[in-house]
Formats: sequence, C-alpha cells, structure tokens
Amino acid sequence: MSFGMLLDMLIMVCGVYLIYGAVKMKITNKIPEMFAGKGFKTNRAKDAKGFIAYTFPVTVAIGAVLFALGLLGSLRVFYLKPVADIILRVVTVGAITFYGVLLMNAQKNYLV
Repeated sequence: MSFGMLLDMLIMVCGVYLIYGAVKMKITNKIPEMFAGKGFKTNRAKDAKGFIAYTFPVTVAIGAVLFALGLLGSLRVFYLKPVADIILRVVTVGAITFYGVLLMNAQKNYLV
C-alpha cells in the first residue's frame, strides 16, 4: 500500500465525514464546530438558519466529490495514465480550496 493510496482513502473518509456533518447539521439545526471553527459559540451566531441553508447543499456536494475522487484514486483507476492522475489531484485540491473559501465567506456573512 503506497502513501498515495493512503491519502486517497483519507480523502474518501473526509468526504463521508463532510456529508455526515452536513446531514447532522440539517437535522438538528445546530452548527457543528467543524463548520464554525473551534471555540466559536454557535448560540451567538447572527443567522444560524441562513448559514445552514447556504452551506448544506455545497457541503454535501463537496463531500460527494471528495468521496468520488478518493475512491477513484484509491482504486488506482488512472494509475497507468499520469496526466489523468495529475488532473484528479488538481481537481481535489481545487474542490478543497473552493469549499474553504465558501465556508469562510459563510462564516463572515452568517455567523459573525
């Protein structure tokens, strides 16, 4: 088992965890610490329902994308095609970066 395969499995688990956190947030109407930041008191949020409505669909989508990309990587679907493997890595980094920026904007607009 290579380091790349381990990393792909970790990305897959992170995707599942994002989906789990989003569904739990939607059901309980409480913002988990993983979305708000460590130590943030979610009861002081400016618009918690707006934050949940804004981030839920994107969080589920990014979780599904990370799961799929991690699965493709761990199964070594593109192992013999280096260009496709590089594109897979770039898309993964792009998805994580996009989600990070979106989450920071949501925190700024709805929580603080």
